[in-house]
Order: sequence, then structure tokens, then C-alpha cells
Amino acid sequence: MSVAEHAITETVPHRSPQAQLALSSFVGALYVLASLWIVFAGLPEAWGRMVPIANEFLSEALLLIATAVVGFGLWCGGYALEKKYAVHGMRAGIFFCAVVIFLIAWFTISVVGSFLESRPDMAPAIGLGIMLIVAAGLAFGAFRIFTRPGFAAWLERSEDRGWYHALPYKPTQGVRVRRSTVLALVVVGMCGIITMVSHGTLGRERVGFPPNNWEWSLPFTGEDAASDLVLPLMFKVHLVLPIVLSLGLLWVAWRVVNWPVFADFLIATEAEMNKVSWTTRKRLVQDTIVVLVTVTLLTVFLFVTDYIWIKVLMNPWFRVLHVDIGAEVQKQQEKTQW
Repeated sequence: MSVAEHAITETVPHRSPQAQLALSSFVGALYVLASLWIVFAGLPEAWGRMVPIANEFLSEALLLIATAVVGFGLWCGGYALEKKYAVHGMRAGIFFCAVVIFLIAWFTISVVGSFLESRPDMAPAIGLGIMLIVAAGLAFGAFRIFTRPGFAAWLERSEDRGWYHALPYKPTQGVRVRRSTVLALVVVGMCGIITMVSHGTLGRERVGFPPNNWEWSLPFTGEDAASDLVLPLMFKVHLVLPIVLSLGLLWVAWRVVNWPVFADFLIATEAEMNKVSWTTRKRLVQDTIVVLVTVTLLTVFLFVTDYIWIKVLMNPWFRVLHVDIGAEVQKQQEKTQW
């Protein structure tokens, strides 16, 4: 007698693709923000507290080397994790999620927290509770947006455009025009960065003043606003931020000329320029001389013709022009001086 065996299947909960993308983006954004904080604030802060400063120049040079090593290690770790848990659209999701988390933290701490702490009748426990509620509400709203199918599809399309990858687009075509475009963008951007530094927009290091660091004051962590704890965000802004902006400028300039739409335009532009029949140097000099001589003769002809007609029309025999040009010119000069 045979007995039929029924296979028992276990149901494993499966996340939707949108939820998986949102979760991966959130975890990746936390890793990116934590890595940036370690490189720009955490490591310099720990270095200043733990390493004795016998020679300031040597200490800053060693700090720069240590920051480069730690930053490279964090980048390698993040790249390995991204390859292991890759999800379509995750790179774009990490970028936008990191921006959203930073904006939520800034709004909660610097806007809501500062406003509540400035009120004398606000108890610290109530103020902290309101801050947490505001942050939780904003985070929940952002999570709902990230889990919507339309937003997930938009993240995937944004990543497919290549902004979050280092892959070139048609690298052997339009090389000269694309290199010229990169050079022009870099020159314009560097002029802006140099102007900001020279005008002191990013601050300066001055003797007798607090260090030029970027910090957030954490509300309700001290007896008053002056004694609140601070969260360092960037060490020596006037030195670090220009380097960050320069690296970002190089990335944007290189990425723009590899953006498919703009790259195809540059490739077509170079193809059209290659069809132009350029003149010889001898012919260019001859044509330039002809143009200059023609313009000079035409100018002299118009001046002489205008002068003759003025004299003829102002003659008492014709009485067409009754205006004294010299007197009018003198009146205009007097008005200008006044």
C-alpha cells in the first residue's frame, strides 16, 4: 500500500523591490555619511586630542596622510559592499538618501532645535521630544516616498544615465572637443573656487579666534545654549572645502562630457568641424587686409559725405538745418558735468 507524500513548502517573507531598494539605499547612505564624518571631522578631532603637537607642520602632514589612507580604506570597503549587495538603482538611492538624511538632521537640529531652545519656557525634555517627533515624521515621509514604485523607477533611470558610475561613453569619439569642454569647465570652476578663497567666503584661521571648523550645536545638551555639546562636521573649512569642491568639479566636468545626450552633441560637433575646409595662412592674411582696407575706405567716405552735407544744408542759401551743432554739443557737455 503506497502512501502519497505531500511536500511541505515554507513561505519565506519576501520584500518588494521598492522596499529592498529603499533599505539598501538607507544602509548605504548611513555608511557614506559615517565615512565622510570620519574623514572630515572624526579623525581630525581624535588626532588633535590623542596626538601631541610638537611640530604643527609635521602633525598636519601626518594627519593628511592618515586621512588619505583611512579614506581610501573606507572607499574600498564601501565598493566591496556595493558589489556584494548590488541592487539596480542603489547608487542613486544612496546619494539622494544621504542628502535627505543630512537635510532632516540639519532642519531638526539647526532650525527646530534652535527655535525651541530660544524659548525660555521650553523644558529640555519637551524640546527633545518635539525634535524627535519632527525627525521621525520627516524620516517616515521620506521612507514612504522612497518605497513608491514611481520613485524607485526614477532612481533606476537616473542611475542608468551614468552619473554614479565611472564608465566612459564612446571614449574614442569626439576626443578633442570633449577634452576642450572639460578644460573650459575646470577653468571656470577653479576661478570660482579661487575667488571664494581670496574673498574669505569660507572663513580664515585667525589668531585668538575659535578655529574655522564647521560644527553643529546640539540643543538641550547643556544648561544653556552656550554650554551645549557640539557635533564637528568639517575640520578647517577654508582648507578642506576647496579641495572637496575641486574634486567634485573634476568629477562633474568629466561626467558631463560622458553624459550620453551631451556627449553625442559634442561628437557631432567635432564631426561637423572636421568637414570644414580651413583656409591657408597666406589667404587668411590677404582676406584680412582686404576687409580692413574696405572698412577704412568706407568710414572715410561716410565721414566726408556727412561733413559735406552738413555744410551744404546749414548754408544760408538753403536754410534747412537751423541748429548750431557746436552749441548743442556744448549744452550736452554742460549737462553731463552737472
